[in-house]
Amino acid sequence: MNAVLQEVLVAVLVTACALFSAWRLLSARLRLRCLDALAALPVARTARWLAAARQRLLAGLGGGCGGCAQHSTPGARSRNQTPGAPRR
Repeated sequence: MNAVLQEVLVAVLVTACALFSAWRLLSARLRLRCLDALAALPVARTARWLAAARQRLLAGLGGGCGGCAQHSTPGARSRNQTPGAPRR
């Protein structure tokens, strides 16, 4: 009995990790489609976590790629530019 329970627990953990990794690697458009498909299910229509996940995903879309600050100063130099003189 103990070995069977251990096998089931490992299978559940591996499946959850695979789903989480796939979710993180999906594009924003595919994530929205997945959330819309989940919202179509009768059980998940009133789920608050589903609406919160959708709002979080939509809020993250406004920042571009996320490589730079959203409210950077206009005259600031980019760190990606190489200076004219070598570093000392």
